[in-house]
Amino acid sequence: MSRAPAPAAAPLTLSIERLRLDGPALSPLQTQQLQRAFAAELTRLHRIEPLAPRGGALASLQAPPLGAAASGDPVRLGVELARGLHRALARGP
Repeated sequence: MSRAPAPAAAPLTLSIERLRLDGPALSPLQTQQLQRAFAAELTRLHRIEPLAPRGGALASLQAPPLGAAASGDPVRLGVELARGLHRALARGP
């Protein structure tokens, strides 16, 4: 028995003006790794569980705290940031 394909997620445009991370500074390479992992995970999550369309901008949004495991690895940190942001956006302001 085959399952019907999941409906396509609506296009998502997200602009993050500033992302504040408390902790050790990242090198330029680590920053790129974090950014790529963040974008890839947020895209993956939006395909699986699309966010409801919402117009306008949010002045700020606080995502849930990150686990300690994410602190040493920029890729893991990017994934965890994306998951936290997705949860916070799904929850709403």
